[in-house]
Amino acid sequence: MHALVLFLALSQGKVDPSDAFFASTKISRITIEVGPKELQQLRAADRTYVACTVRLDGGLVFNKVGIHLKGAAGSFRGIDDRPALSLNFDKFQSGQNFFGLDKVHLNNSVQDENYLHELICREASRAARVPTGRSTHALVTLNNRDLGLYVLVEGLDRAFLKRNFKNSTGNLFDGGFCAELDQPKKLLTGPKGQKDEQADVKNLMAAAREPDLLKRLERLETLLDIDRFWDFTAVEQILCHWDGYIRNRNNYRFYFDPSNKNRAVFLTWGMDQMLGDPNFDLRGMAGFLATQLMQCPGQYFRYNEALRRAYVNIRPLNLEARVDEVAAKLKPVRDVTGGANDLKNRLRERYKVLDRLIGELPPGPPVFDASQSAQLDEFRPGMESGPSLILKAACQDRTCYYIRSSQEAAATWRNTVSLDRGKYKVEVLARAENVQGGVSLRLSTGQKSRALTNTTGWEKLEVEFQVNAPQEVALFLELRGRQGESFFADDSIRLIRLP
Repeated sequence: MHALVLFLALSQGKVDPSDAFFASTKISRITIEVGPKELQQLRAADRTYVACTVRLDGGLVFNKVGIHLKGAAGSFRGIDDRPALSLNFDKFQSGQNFFGLDKVHLNNSVQDENYLHELICREASRAARVPTGRSTHALVTLNNRDLGLYVLVEGLDRAFLKRNFKNSTGNLFDGGFCAELDQPKKLLTGPKGQKDEQADVKNLMAAAREPDLLKRLERLETLLDIDRFWDFTAVEQILCHWDGYIRNRNNYRFYFDPSNKNRAVFLTWGMDQMLGDPNFDLRGMAGFLATQLMQCPGQYFRYNEALRRAYVNIRPLNLEARVDEVAAKLKPVRDVTGGANDLKNRLRERYKVLDRLIGELPPGPPVFDASQSAQLDEFRPGMESGPSLILKAACQDRTCYYIRSSQEAAATWRNTVSLDRGKYKVEVLARAENVQGGVSLRLSTGQKSRALTNTTGWEKLEVEFQVNAPQEVALFLELRGRQGESFFADDSIRLIRLP
């Protein structure tokens, strides 16, 4: 009865009925009736809509609902098996909706036997302000066959766009199965009578192929909401979405938003295999648009800021408690206690890694002056082997990064900078006293300065290096050897951008 009661109650008020539906603590029973002719059509053409009747517990009936099968290589099942289904309530009957939704998907969850990933990760994605369809659960019966528990997902259509964008009249595309942007895209919704509905997609791909990096960025700025694209990327990476656009050019949708000069916004999809590896890195990218954009000036830093934004919104969520809440809701129909405990453990382990990875992100790009020079400070001490004394100390009217060793040891002062493509030089004034070994400047990219040994005055150590793609470069002020003291003048450490 709860579905009918909910429907009647919402019809009396101004509350968005879809909000109340997804917030309900009850699991709906959805009964689908497909006629013999339509059933045969689904066997012959599983992606073509046919009409069906949908009934909810409590007597609520929807007639002439469009239905077709869905799913890709891992999740597709035939109509006589336990299929994943799409229901389009206004396909054949204009204006008909399901609690304010035009379209819903019923996922058979064959790749997530605990039925938890879609709901939890979609809520995290929405919290990070990436437009994402909502999720809940339903019990499904098809032609008197009890198919059991399904994951119900909000469809991405005009109704979804109205809830998430100021203007819902733009083109919304399905990215396709493991298909890059240069492949033809299925238009999910958009204006009728377009001369070339793929034109915006082609223009976006052409801009990404522009060989001149400054021109590429300028063109992409007019076609893509870049900050929102990096937000989308950050969410996929934080949640370990190995089968999304960024890592696999799969499971994605994108919308050309008329309210934002028709710039493209990417939308998360297919979140049933998430959080698999707690050490999932934040840098790996396979999607062409992501890799081409990352090469452009300043994008490494914009992506870092997106990672921080997303994590600030996701980290405070009590997702472990939410997992318990959903598991308790499912328990009368399916006990997922073991899977819930596993997912909570994955969340804890992932948070440990993310706390470190995002905590270590450099604060921002170096600020170069008119001479293309930037002073570097805030080096952190570290010991690689053996005992050493490491501190900041006064030395000959200077403040220095100081290291002293009395036996075989290696110790450093370290800083990390984020750099765009280009040629650079790092330089520092250093001094050695009674060093048996070497005092040097070393980079994580492999280059190393000459080494100071024995006792010296102040001498300049420098390293030139090339950055071929935006990346983080660690700088090490190093004393390595059997004994001695090293001094690095803190006001002399400079990064210079070379022509």
